[in-house]
Amino acid sequence: MVEKNSNYRDFSNRKSFNNAPAGVDEELVPAVLTKEMIVTLKPMKLDFENVETWTFPHGKKVPVVFIPNKKGFMDIYMKFFNEEVERYLKHKDAITSDDLSLDKFLEDIDDEDGNGYDPTGTSENEDKALMMMTFELLVEELESQDANMGKIIRLLADGFQKKEILDQVDLGKGKTQGYAFIEKTQKIALKIYNEKFRD
Repeated sequence: MVEKNSNYRDFSNRKSFNNAPAGVDEELVPAVLTKEMIVTLKPMKLDFENVETWTFPHGKKVPVVFIPNKKGFMDIYMKFFNEEVERYLKHKDAITSDDLSLDKFLEDIDDEDGNGYDPTGTSENEDKALMMMTFELLVEELESQDANMGKIIRLLADGFQKKEILDQVDLGKGKTQGYAFIEKTQKIALKIYNEKFRD
């Protein structure tokens, strides 16, 4: 098995979560199989035979599946994956007896008598995952034009007002020019979104 280190970015030897081949302009990207991800992928024929268990420092284990995504953004995908691993491990450390274990969750989804919990009737988690991925790609595009644009969009997304953003991001401009730059950034972000990410 190939060692999974910071330089490992080629997952073409893996099977996708539902055995569907990646498209010509796609590559397989690892994703943490959280409870929410199971809910998202199960209606799309998630094959549990394709789930891998990756071991992280201190022997911590994380279930991983591979999802086809557009080529050319592996660094962003891996950054997102590593953030999800961190979140998963933090949550796992805080598990209480009231939380469902992964095994119990999988059993409940397949429970035929209706006693189990099967939340697959909603696309909310899928929508959130896609939105987060799209947001990261959008920020990456903005940062390639100007690092400050990426910072501004992140702060706006976190609910900061323009005045607060000017206090946190050194634009080297006066207040009026700073506001104009923030508005320009918003327009560019919207243009990129409409051209590249909107269906």
